[in-house]
Amino acid sequence: MFTKARLAVFVDGCFWHGCPSHYRPPTSNVAFWRSKREANRNRDKSAVTRLRLNGWSVVRIWEHSLSKPEDILRRIRGALTE
Repeated sequence: MFTKARLAVFVDGCFWHGCPSHYRPPTSNVAFWRSKREANRNRDKSAVTRLRLNGWSVVRIWEHSLSKPEDILRRIRGALTE
């Protein structure tokens, strides 16, 4: 978090948050994992809504993007200069 700039940065795990490019559903305990992923995504939406209502900017980054730090830095710098 960049508190002075009121910018929150989240890194979402591809499995835990259901990345549209990389998520592969497990083959066992399917209902449990579906519920877990949906709860995570609902919590994410709620957190973003609360932050934005309180004047914060939010950057969400997928886990797989960590291999491209220059892209992440560009997004964060962009959000900081808005």
